[in-house]
Formats: sequence, structure tokens, C-alpha cells
Amino acid sequence: MSSKRIYQQDQYAASNTAIVTEVQDKDGFDAIVCDSSVFFPEGGGQPSDIGTVASDKGVFEVTHAFDESLESDVWHMTDAPAGTFKVGDQVELAIDFDFRFKNMQRHLGEHMLSGAMYTLFDGPNKGFHMGEDYITVDIDLGGRMFTDEELDLAERTVNEAIWADLPVTVTWFDDYESSLSMPSRKQTPHEGRISVVTVGDLDDPFDCIACCGTHPSRSSEVGLLSIYKCEPNKGMNRVYFDCGSMALDKLTAESHILGEIAKKHSCSPVDLPGRLEIEEANNAELRAQLAAMKGYIKDAEETKIEAELEASGTNHFVYSSGLLDVDDLLKLGFNVINKRPGLFLVMEHPASNTCLLLSSDENRKCGEIVKANAAAFGGRGGGRPDNARAVFGSSQEMREFIKSVTE
Repeated sequence: MSSKRIYQQDQYAASNTAIVTEVQDKDGFDAIVCDSSVFFPEGGGQPSDIGTVASDKGVFEVTHAFDESLESDVWHMTDAPAGTFKVGDQVELAIDFDFRFKNMQRHLGEHMLSGAMYTLFDGPNKGFHMGEDYITVDIDLGGRMFTDEELDLAERTVNEAIWADLPVTVTWFDDYESSLSMPSRKQTPHEGRISVVTVGDLDDPFDCIACCGTHPSRSSEVGLLSIYKCEPNKGMNRVYFDCGSMALDKLTAESHILGEIAKKHSCSPVDLPGRLEIEEANNAELRAQLAAMKGYIKDAEETKIEAELEASGTNHFVYSSGLLDVDDLLKLGFNVINKRPGLFLVMEHPASNTCLLLSSDENRKCGEIVKANAAAFGGRGGGRPDNARAVFGSSQEMREFIKSVTE
């Protein structure tokens, strides 16, 4: 005889006394079957319950519950060392009801959102996943994507149904054929017993679908549903959302973040988009001015380097700048070596302890020089024959490297 599944009759039951009927060693820990259990095993897209099992041997964690079918035993994976339990032991099973109730809220919310999208847009649910941070459903609209207005309508429709405090009914059938009497939005052939969850009036439901999960008895217990985003996935719409306390926690956290950002911009959250547009326009003007200034500096520094090279008559040159970033230094370096065959140019960027080597001398290959010398001074890097870069842990290490390769 398989385990009596108490959650099927009372999804609010948090504990029960039971007798151990089977024990197996699973990687050094006891997995047990009991004659009855409040634990929901993983299934239907819903994670299993977690909780504890207590006996005269102590209190142990139940980390996972699983089964093979609705007619099979419910297994409880524990952290009790193998050999702790034996057949005939009396135990007290207890679930983490806060975790259970969150999953009940989330699962029913998923039913209601999928039902609304099917009713409003003729979009069937082709995939469902209940993750730690959000839930996703894949809705097939024949290749097209939801508009923002459609997502808003679906969210509003579901929340109005949640607040309407609709009854939630679970109807059990001995076989799939018997369940066809229900107005389910999707008929999925199924072996053995089958349960159908209906939200609202049985004759005219808000949603009706076969499901083996746990759900609240009233829609109002879902609390709220919030859609986070929608993106394409394999030709369908992957909708990210959550329900109940999970959605509330996220919205509250994001509201606090939004408030802090608005405060830093000296405006209210509702005025933040306009303020950010103004600041973006100002930033774009500043970026244009900065680009012009960098161009001016590069031209001036190029002229300076060429003058010093003419005066010194040398074929190598060390240059340092705190005004230009590394990429601008590289562009400046190429401008110089492209005009002077046989030149070996070293450019240092003190702020990041980055050293650039550039060469128009076939006998001095930058990549090989970095590879052969940088590690000895705590540096790392690489490059091509005409240019390479090395990054060091300190300015002292960089200068010692530069001294070594220029000597």
C-alpha cells in the first residue's frame, strides 16, 4: 500500500505522526517512506516540500521529497546517517509551512496567469518553471510577441480575479477519460488518477487545468501577481513574474532602490524618467567635449613626441601620460611609429600600471619582449610583434620592467 498523501486532502496540514514502512541508504543517508505524509513530492513544476522528521533518535532535516507517480510511495530524503531509522519507527513529519505556502501562492498564480493569457490572447502555455527568484511561463502566440499593453491587461485581469476571492476547487478522477468532463484549457493524457484545479465557478471558471501541485483554497490568498519582463524564447514569449510574498518582497526592495535613486537626483520617483533624460542629454554634450579635448591632447602630444625624437636622434622613446586612457595611448603610439621606421616606443599609463610597447623595428617584437620579461617583474600580458601590453601590480614594478626593456 502506498503512502497516504495528506496534502491531497488538506494542503494546510503542517505535520503528522507516521510509521516508517521502508528505509534505503542514499549516499550514506537515510531515505524513508512512511504510511502517511504531509510532504508534497516534487512534481508539476513545483519544488518538493522541505522540513524535518523527528523520532526518539533525534530531529533531522528532510531536504527533498520525491515519488514515481501519484499512486506510489512518497520518499523523504533526510540528513540522518544511514541506519538511523528502521521499519516500524514512529516519527513526526513537519514541513516548512512558510515555504509550502509561498509555493501554493506561486503555483496558483501561474495557473491564473496562464489561464488569462489563453482566454485573452489564445496563447497556450508551453512551458513552466518555478525558480528561486522568479517564475517563467512560455506562451505561444504563433511567432508574435506580446505588446506592453497586452502584458498590462493580463496582469490587471489576474489581480482583479485574485482580489475577487474566487474559490479554488480540486476535483479528483480515477482516470484521464473521466476528467474530460471538466472545462480544462488543456487536455493532457495521463495514466492513473488525475486531479483538476478550478479557479472560480465550476460552470464558468476563471481557469481550469489538471495539476498535481498544492494550491490555496481561495484566490485571494495569492495576494498579488507582478509581471517583471517578457523576452523571446524559441519563437515564444518567455514571461517572468512572481506572486504573493515573493512578488511583494521584490517590489518593495525595488521601490526602495527607486526611491534612493530619485533622492540622489533630487526628484520624486515619478519625475525620475524626465530628470534622467535631461542628464543624459547633458552627459552626451560632456562626452562630445571630452572627445574633442582628447583629440586636441593627442595631436599636441604627438607633435611633442616627434619634436623630442628629432632632437634626440634616438630609435627608442619612453612616454608617460595621466591625461589619456590606455586605448587613446595606443592610438597615439600607432600614429607615431607609423611615421618612423625602426622606432621602439614605450608608453606607460600610471593610473592602471599598464605599459604599452609599440615597434616599427623588425628586430624588436613587442609580444616576445613582454612574454620574456614581464613575469620577472610581477607583470602579465601579451600581444603582437608591432604592439603589446603588460599590466603590473605596482608602479615600481612597471618602471623596473621599462628600464629593463629599454636598456
